[in-house]
Amino acid sequence: MRIQCPCCGEQFPLEAGFLDDEGKRLAAQFAGMEPRLGRAVLAYLRLFSPAKRGLRTSRAIKLVEDLVHLVDSGSVTRDARTTDSKPATAVVWAAGIDQMLAQRERLTLPLENHHYLRAVVYGIASDPQQVAKVQPPRPSKPRSRMTAQQLHQEQIGRINSDVLLGILSKEDGEQRIAELGASV
Repeated sequence: MRIQCPCCGEQFPLEAGFLDDEGKRLAAQFAGMEPRLGRAVLAYLRLFSPAKRGLRTSRAIKLVEDLVHLVDSGSVTRDARTTDSKPATAVVWAAGIDQMLAQRERLTLPLENHHYLRAVVYGIASDPQQVAKVQPPRPSKPRSRMTAQQLHQEQIGRINSDVLLGILSKEDGEQRIAELGASV
């Protein structure tokens, strides 16, 4: 089966994209991503591509690895020198990438690192209105229909979220979870 490259229009065998070990590594990184983030990262990688040649696969792998590490932390700092962090989901990171892509003509390309993206995502994460706009609220299950086990898991999830957000210390979170376990 042959597929067509959406960027250049050239056709190539589907298998060719996965024969190379680096191609496999890069594809595997996208497999675990939230779909909206994956689409955004594909476009974001173009910002790192040198003008006269394509982005090397090894460089793309490193960039995506670094970005996945930032996203998986669940928070964002404005830059590496500060400790002030804000909670940031994959959807917030995707919105930051989308915002950068929208102002592409104002950027100095090719980008060298994720520093500017971190600043953009930090700005979004700092504004509750922007977070609410990019991250629609999840529909909640009616409590009357939740089983005791589901309610218990939801309570544990909220405690873990409070620990991640810094509302509770790790010790307080562990204590509350232990208290929940004793009451079941």
